[in-house]
Amino acid sequence: TQLRERSHIVLWLLLFFFIASMTVGGLVGGANIMDLIFGGKNIQVNAGRIGGKNIPHNRYIRQREIQLDRMRRQGQTIDNRAEQNAGDFAWNAIVEREIKDQKIKQLGLEVTLDEIYDFLLFTPPPAFKTALMNAGFFSDDAGNFDTESYETAVNNSTIPVDLHPLLNSWEIYLRTWLADRKLQTIYNNLGSVNDEMIRRDFIKKNLNCTLDYIYLTLSGIPDSLIKISDAEIEERYNETKDDSYTTNDTRSAEYALFKPSPATNIKIGGVYISRDTLDASSKEEEAMQEARLFAEEADYSSFKEAVELFGILKTDTLDIHEGFTLNSGIPFQMGVIRSAVRFVFDNSIGSVSEPIITNNGTAVFHTFGETDGGYKALDEVKESIRRTLIRENKKIYAAELLQPYRNNADNWELITNNDSLLQFSSGETQTIGGSFPGIGKSNQLTGTLLAMDEGEISGVIETFNAALVLQMTSRDAFDDSLYQEEYSSIRNQLLNSERTRGFTSWLTDAKKSIKQEDYRSEVY
Repeated sequence: TQLRERSHIVLWLLLFFFIASMTVGGLVGGANIMDLIFGGKNIQVNAGRIGGKNIPHNRYIRQREIQLDRMRRQGQTIDNRAEQNAGDFAWNAIVEREIKDQKIKQLGLEVTLDEIYDFLLFTPPPAFKTALMNAGFFSDDAGNFDTESYETAVNNSTIPVDLHPLLNSWEIYLRTWLADRKLQTIYNNLGSVNDEMIRRDFIKKNLNCTLDYIYLTLSGIPDSLIKISDAEIEERYNETKDDSYTTNDTRSAEYALFKPSPATNIKIGGVYISRDTLDASSKEEEAMQEARLFAEEADYSSFKEAVELFGILKTDTLDIHEGFTLNSGIPFQMGVIRSAVRFVFDNSIGSVSEPIITNNGTAVFHTFGETDGGYKALDEVKESIRRTLIRENKKIYAAELLQPYRNNADNWELITNNDSLLQFSSGETQTIGGSFPGIGKSNQLTGTLLAMDEGEISGVIETFNAALVLQMTSRDAFDDSLYQEEYSSIRNQLLNSERTRGFTSWLTDAKKSIKQEDYRSEVY
C-alpha cells in the first residue's frame, strides 16, 4: 500500500537515473552510471585506474604498441610472450607517467611556449636538426646543419610553412620532455653528502683491521636441531596468508592437443629429402583441420565422446586463473596463450573452444568447473613455512650458542676443537668494509667494525651465511694526510652517486605508494 501511494516518487527516481545513464553513457562511451557514481570499475572502457584516474583501453593499447615497436627495432621476435611483456612495460610506463604528471603539476613545472622556443633556438637536439635537413632546409654546401641560417630564420619569424607540422610535433614532445627534465633535475639535486659520510667511506676503503672470530654457518646447523611445532606453523600461516597464500578464482578446463605428425622422408634422385622441406605447413594444416573436426564434434555431442571417437589417448586438465602470474596456470611449454584464458573466462561452463594455436601444437579446450578464490590450504604450504621457520630459528640458535663465548676469547680455538658446529679464524686482515673468509660481509659487520677499537669484542653479528663473535686485534691508525688528499675525490664520487639515484629512488617509492587497479587480466 505504501509503495502504491508513493509510486510517483519511485517513477521520478527511475526516470532520473534512466536519463542520467543515457546522457553520461553517451559521453563516456557506454560507461555504467552506477560505476561513475560509486567509483566502480568499468572494464569495457578502462584498462585500469591509477591514483584514482581511469586509464582507457586506447591509451594502454597505444603505449603497448610503442613498446612492441621498440622490440621490433631491437630485432626481437614478437610472439605471445613478447606481447605480454610489452603490455607490462606499457602499464609501468603509464604508472610512471601519471606519477610524474601529478608531481609536475604540484610543483608548477609545466613548460611554457617560451621555454620550448628558447630550447629549440639555442640548443636544438641532433634529431631535430637532422629532421630539418631531411625536410630540405638549413643545410650548408657540405651537408652539415647551417646554424646561422636556422637562427636567422627563427629570429626573423621566416621559418617555412612546410615545417610547421614538424615544429608542432616537437612542441608536443618537448612539453613533456622538458618538464620531466626539470623534475629529474630537482630530485637529483636534492642529493647531498656530509663530512661524516666522506670520512666513513674513506675508513671503509682504506683502513685495514685484523680479526679473530668464532663462528658457525647457518647451513652447517642440522635441521634436526631445530624443532618447529605445528602450532608455530599455523600461527605463521595465519599471520602471512593474506600476503602470501591467497588464491585466485579459477576455472577448470581440459584440453586435447593436436601435434603435426613427424616429418617423413621421400627419395628424389637418390637423395632423401624431408617432406616438410617441400611443404612446411602441410602437416600443421592437417593438425589444425583435425582439431577443427574434433571441436565441432565436441560441441555437437560432448568433449568426452569426441575424445573416444577420435581415439585420443590422453587429455590434460588445468586450473586456469586470469592473472598474469605463473602463466595463468597454463603449462609454460604451451607458451603465453591469453586467447585460451579469455575463452575460459568469457564463456559459460561446458563450452568448447575453437582450435587455439600453442607453442607445441593446436589445442581445443573444454571448461567443466570453477572454484572461488580463497587461501591455499595449510597442508599445501606447511613444509614451505617449516623451512622458513627453520632458517629463522637457526639464527636464534646460533646467537644463543655463541653468546656465552663473548667473554672467553682466549679459548675460542679450544672451544671449536670440542664443538663440530663451531669454527675459528685467527689473524684475518681485510679493509673494514671488506669481505672476510668464511663469513663474508654484511652491513651489520661493517657497521660494527667502524665502531670498534683495537682489543674490543663484539656482540653476536649476522652475515648472509653465518653468525659470529669477533675480536679486533689490530686496526690501522687514521691517516689524516691521505684523507685530506682523497677528500675531494670521495666527496665528488659520493655526491654523483646520490644525485644519480635521487630521481630514481623517488620514483620507485612513489610507485609503491600510489594506488593501482589493474584490470588488464580481465580483458586481454
